[in-house]
Amino acid sequence: MFRTCSLCSKFFANYSKYLGGGYLFKKNFDAVETVLASSLVVFFVLFGFYVPTLGFLGLLLMAVPICVITYKKGIFYGLLSLFLSGIVLAILLPYLISVIICAINFSLGIVMGQILKKEKPINVLLATTAALAGLFALGIAYFILTGPKDLMNNLYAAFESYMISYYQGSSQITTDEIKQFVKSLEIYLPSLIILLFFVWSAFQYKIVLYILRYVYKIEIAQFGDFKEIRIPYELSLLFLISLIASFFPISSEIKNVFLNIELILTLVYMFAGISVLLYILSKKLFFKNNTLTRIINFIIVLLFVFVPFLSFLLIFLGIFDSVFNMRKYFHSKF
Repeated sequence: MFRTCSLCSKFFANYSKYLGGGYLFKKNFDAVETVLASSLVVFFVLFGFYVPTLGFLGLLLMAVPICVITYKKGIFYGLLSLFLSGIVLAILLPYLISVIICAINFSLGIVMGQILKKEKPINVLLATTAALAGLFALGIAYFILTGPKDLMNNLYAAFESYMISYYQGSSQITTDEIKQFVKSLEIYLPSLIILLFFVWSAFQYKIVLYILRYVYKIEIAQFGDFKEIRIPYELSLLFLISLIASFFPISSEIKNVFLNIELILTLVYMFAGISVLLYILSKKLFFKNNTLTRIINFIIVLLFVFVPFLSFLLIFLGIFDSVFNMRKYFHSKF
């Protein structure tokens, strides 16, 4: 009897510890946060679809609540929030649109929130971009395999017809120029989409950073000074291979892959060149007034970006720096 009473007292002591110690309250609060995150996702998506002009902001921010809840509470609550929001969106919107939104929220929300604690900012962006690009590629492959024959060719042909009819009668843009533009778009569309995904990931990273810092008082890793960015030298070899491959008699599909790699790396090295140029300009003041010097430096950078010959020098500067680390030389000089 005494043993039974002892076991009962231990049970009630443990139960009261969970109840009084806040265990149930914490679980309930986690559930409330998850439902709130799901509600915010639904709100942002509906805002994006039904509010004109500013609606795109809702679509840009729709994965932020899932990313924050995944970072704070773990992947279980992130997936639960994604699931709940997906059910509501499937009721309110067409099924296909709901699936696409859930796929995007998985990449920008779950993937980014899960690796945010462990990786450097650039690795977070690359992983999120890769997840988005992978899901996009799977979606395109699904539509090509299950959709009408020559689906992509028909879409490009329809877009070309629309552009020709829109600019018909214009003396500035000819039909041949429109056809050349559509042809280039057909080749470089994958790299343009990847760059768009990267910019989207960077935008969300900054938003999540501010929310965690100012709302939850949590500090996460930030990007370093832009003037100190240096591209790994291994990418120079890939850039060289993509340049050489364009001159070889290979199939058009493989050549298009190398052309997309070349475009992405060209933009990457241009940004690296801007970083080196800003580093050099920051070491030299042209005037005693610091504000005036910054304005002149900004004008110089714009000239290097938009003047064709100077932009080529900017790309070369980025490649040269990735191989030889020019900042060491300038650091010793200045």
